[in-house]
Amino acid sequence: MMRSGWSSAKIRIGNTEANPSAFTLIELLVTLSVIAILAGMLLPALARAREAGLATVCRNNMRQISIGTLLYAGDSDDRLPSPGAEDRNLSPDWVFGGQSDAELLNRNSWKRPQFGFHAEAGSVFNHVTGRQRLPYSERFTNSFPTYRCPSTGILGSALRVNFSLNGWVEAERHQGGVRLGDVRNAATKVLYVNEDPRTMKNAAFHPEGTAKARGVFLVHHGRVNFTFMDAHGESLQNKRVRQILDQAALANEYFDPLR
Repeated sequence: MMRSGWSSAKIRIGNTEANPSAFTLIELLVTLSVIAILAGMLLPALARAREAGLATVCRNNMRQISIGTLLYAGDSDDRLPSPGAEDRNLSPDWVFGGQSDAELLNRNSWKRPQFGFHAEAGSVFNHVTGRQRLPYSERFTNSFPTYRCPSTGILGSALRVNFSLNGWVEAERHQGGVRLGDVRNAATKVLYVNEDPRTMKNAAFHPEGTAKARGVFLVHHGRVNFTFMDAHGESLQNKRVRQILDQAALANEYFDPLR
């Protein structure tokens, strides 16, 4: 009798009806579908959070460069550096280098030593980084994180500098360079802009120039990063930036330091 009972128990245990915790194929598919839906909802949120973090790094880098630029002016007869838009040599460029539209479009050009900008040779370098400024050399292609926006991709990395100084502080435009003491409403006057790398033939931003014509900027979730001549930073709606550039009076209000 005991042998028979043991056999009966073994048969019942092996029966699938005695194992209610097993997944059916339908239940497994439903579970996988729920996981896929949750992942689809979560991944965009993670992407937005990541981009928000990158935008913050970008703003902080711009602010550090802006503070360094103001320190440079304090040691340079109160004059801001040259944006370097032209080879005028009237005052030291804030960074050195530049490239043509054709080079910006040609990925093979991005690997050449002469491509991109040289922060280490720029006039504000030691004030921004605390390191010694170096002579200009095409062979020196180090990249400094403070001069980079982490959202600019491969082209931004090749350029090594992803920010542009307000071109309207150009020395020739204002007879030897703008003095900080002469700037009107410094908190509203643009100092640096996070320009799109595809328009960075030089490291100067002109409201009436390439960026306006092409209508592109480095945009973080619909906003463009700026710093102003009191060194504070803001993120302006891309639509608002377009309005500023399309209206001469607004462009003067934001970019011309002496108006």
